[in-house]
Amino acid sequence: MIKEHPMTHEQLNKILVAAKKNLRDACMLTIAANHAIRCSELASLKTADINLIDRTIRIRRLKGSNTTVEEIFDWELEAITAWMDKKPVNELLFPSLRARALCRTSIYNIFRHYAELTFTPVASRAPHAMRHTLGQTLADGGMDIRRLQIIMGHKNINSTAQYFTYTQRDCDAAKKKIFANRGVAA
Repeated sequence: MIKEHPMTHEQLNKILVAAKKNLRDACMLTIAANHAIRCSELASLKTADINLIDRTIRIRRLKGSNTTVEEIFDWELEAITAWMDKKPVNELLFPSLRARALCRTSIYNIFRHYAELTFTPVASRAPHAMRHTLGQTLADGGMDIRRLQIIMGHKNINSTAQYFTYTQRDCDAAKKKIFANRGVAA
């Protein structure tokens, strides 16, 4: 079994651009890319979980994680509203052709289709790679571990810690910066 790896920014963007031809897929993948959502959580999203007035999305987290109500950002709004305007009438945001919840395998196959279409590396071809991509991007961008824990919906901070790896050089530089700000000779 291949361990999933985060995608690069370019790989993720290629997938999102490729999905734009299908309103449902574009909306689904946009939400996945921006909200650290698992396949089962995505499948269980209800139309009522999207509040376009408040610009929020409610995600019922699984695996013992915390349910969140998150902001819908400007760059997501187009994909979400386009799908909401055209989707079949159903309480589910992404109903199957039989008007039931999509199964995890269906969501996996949708993601894999776009990943293969855009030549995404095999280790990043699972939907969960989008979750890892968001977590790693935010950690690398300087987000602190407690905020990232909330975004990822982790109850246990050890689950969030996987996104943070530091070298001694990183630690020494951070310590030096703090000492310099305090007026302590480093």
